[in-house]
Amino acid sequence: MTTYRTLTRGAVLGILTTGALALSVPAQADDTAAFLGGMLTTRVLGNMRQRTEAEEAQARAAQQQAAAAKQQPVPQVAPAPAAAPSTQTIEQKIQQLDKLAAGGYITPEEYKKQKQRILNSL
Repeated sequence: MTTYRTLTRGAVLGILTTGALALSVPAQADDTAAFLGGMLTTRVLGNMRQRTEAEEAQARAAQQQAAAAKQQPVPQVAPAPAAAPSTQTIEQKIQQLDKLAAGGYITPEEYKKQKQRILNSL
């Protein structure tokens, strides 16, 4: 009902605005002012209706999500396995790095940095 009241207030405001425009211009422009006021009122009411519908849809979706969350049990997440230590040898790591550099997948600066990191891990 609040939406209906808001729309009604907007319509009344539009009608009053149209009347004020009609009184402030010469008699020959009465039709133009009424037309413009009607267009403005229609646009404002349309925007208000769209916004209200969007807000109501958003509220319904939030209520549905809350209800679904209450009904579904919280899934138990298994702990992630510990990272296995690298089984590659230093030579294999450098060969892989060479392939990446030769294929253009890393820049020469990245190659130097990664190679130095591998060598420092000795």
